[in-house]
Amino acid sequence: MRVVIVGGGFGGIRAALNLVNKTGFEVILISKLPYFEYTAALYRSATGRSQRESAIPLSDFFTKARNINIVQDEIVGLDNDARAITGQSGEVYHYDTLIFAVGSVVNYFGINGLRELSYRVRTVSDALALKRHLHDDLTAGHVTERNYVVVGGGATGVELASEFTSYLKKVRLEHGIKTKFNVDLIEAGPSLLASLPTSFTDKINRRLKRLGVKMYFNTAVKAEDAAAIQLPRGSIKSHTVVWSAGLTNNPFFDKYPKLFTTGRGDKVVVNEYLEALPNVYIIGDSAATQYSGLAQTAISDANFVTANLMRQSHHRAAVTYKPKRPIYAIPAGHRWAAVLWGRTRFYGYPGWILRRLADLRLYVSFLPLKKALTIWQSGSETDEACATCQK
Repeated sequence: MRVVIVGGGFGGIRAALNLVNKTGFEVILISKLPYFEYTAALYRSATGRSQRESAIPLSDFFTKARNINIVQDEIVGLDNDARAITGQSGEVYHYDTLIFAVGSVVNYFGINGLRELSYRVRTVSDALALKRHLHDDLTAGHVTERNYVVVGGGATGVELASEFTSYLKKVRLEHGIKTKFNVDLIEAGPSLLASLPTSFTDKINRRLKRLGVKMYFNTAVKAEDAAAIQLPRGSIKSHTVVWSAGLTNNPFFDKYPKLFTTGRGDKVVVNEYLEALPNVYIIGDSAATQYSGLAQTAISDANFVTANLMRQSHHRAAVTYKPKRPIYAIPAGHRWAAVLWGRTRFYGYPGWILRRLADLRLYVSFLPLKKALTIWQSGSETDEACATCQK
């Protein structure tokens, strides 16, 4: 069975790893990038930590694999009748089974100026561009005060706003400057992390206040220009706006409205086996499932689909999909995290330890042990935007 997997993220890598060296399977993994982006670590890469933990070469995952071909390409076409997809390179890839694990893209909701002027942290290059800007902006000469605005009260917004406070203090100290700075977090809804219990998110809210982050709720951004972000009532002067408030499905599926039906959040409707079409599976962020949008869900989806493919190869009946409730671990500043694990909650340093152990567990499940430990330990290394900041 030739299985073509599109996407080199959590779901795509996990699906490929599950099928390598399995008799009867030929695997083609197609990714736009030659490396895997560990998105959970991008906020650290944007605030002075090593990028080694957030950018891992795809070849590192498959050092002993015999039945996989890793291809760097971007899929732009699908011929369902011919069971073939076409890459931007012009190459045509035929499949028996196709797994889409293409993730989501940034949604600016048509707000004027955001696409052109705001920063984002969706990729390694995004994170490094933001880190360089934060450093250069704060250390620019003849500046007495700077405002830094994060838009979006989800996990990424919380992670970034809380890390900004300590990172900017560090840059200021390293350069011996006295520039004042403010960190603002803007959320269109009434609270942080709207899908989680308020009794849990209230602790995160208080943590951000202690760090000095000023929060604006029920405040939808209207526009951004070169010097300020426009709000319903007034504006905030800022040369640095980070947009983390919106994602939407990969636009590939919109090209084929006769093949794919979209539902909640413009995500693709799938059946009880995560199929959108016969032998075409959608996993992770693009599937209209209960916990879609989380790395844990993408991994769980990959495990589910590949387990059924192996059942199929042994002429056994497939099982139906059951969403797996995720564990939420939200970092909020130096060695502090809030963890929601079923009904159990951890805050502060214990939560941070659990979050770092979760990172380690993922690296170990994806990579050889020695390499996993090396990458995990790199999360504590400094990788600054200037040589004089290295410690």
